[in-house]
Amino acid sequence: MTMANARASNAIRAAVSGRRDGCRARRVAARASPRVDGGIYKEPHQGFSDQVINAVLADFPEAGIADNLEGMILMIAGGYCVLDVRADSEIEFVGNYPKGDPRFKVVSLINATRKYDSAKGEKCYQQSVNPSFKAQIQKAFPDKEARILVSCSDGRNRAIQALEIMDEMGYVNIVGLKGGYNLWNRQWDSKLRRRNLPGTFKEEYQHGADTCGVHATGAGFQNQDAFQYADWKDTTEWMAAAPVAA
Repeated sequence: MTMANARASNAIRAAVSGRRDGCRARRVAARASPRVDGGIYKEPHQGFSDQVINAVLADFPEAGIADNLEGMILMIAGGYCVLDVRADSEIEFVGNYPKGDPRFKVVSLINATRKYDSAKGEKCYQQSVNPSFKAQIQKAFPDKEARILVSCSDGRNRAIQALEIMDEMGYVNIVGLKGGYNLWNRQWDSKLRRRNLPGTFKEEYQHGADTCGVHATGAGFQNQDAFQYADWKDTTEWMAAAPVAA
């Protein structure tokens, strides 16, 4: 784990242990996400049975971290939006969630431009903290009870930082998207259909990593290490977001 991830994980633990009683009560009241699809979004052969959908909605947002299937269910059946906190230049270079779909919003945590680094012999991201992150979040989600899936490239460094910041801002229905855009794009195409990938892929849930619990439920970002993919992790070392003014 990088120092940035370690600091973010410790901050999340501190935020959880010191959460205000009023905020905690609101979370408990909103524990189960209501179903908004009218019961029409069902693909049993892909895992979208009524039983699975209702079980997922009952678990979130308290479960804290959603995998690809859970994330899709939360968005389609639970009314969640996906907040992409990647840099604009990164989205342009790597790929984007479906454009024009109001359920996907972009607010960059770290601004970055791709420029050639002669020492490394390749293009790298020159980074700077987005000082308007909080203000842009408030504009995108004026309702603190908005249901939000937070995603970066791989669901680690920047997603953890964004979850911490948004938790401190009082958002009560925030969920981290395990694997971020990199794994989402492996699973779903631009029309939100499941991809038919060659080979066999497996997600190992019985992982021994300690958990950091965004909502004190034991859900841990470290468990993302259990994914058996070779290249879903972002190799870029993203900077820590300094405290920004509201």
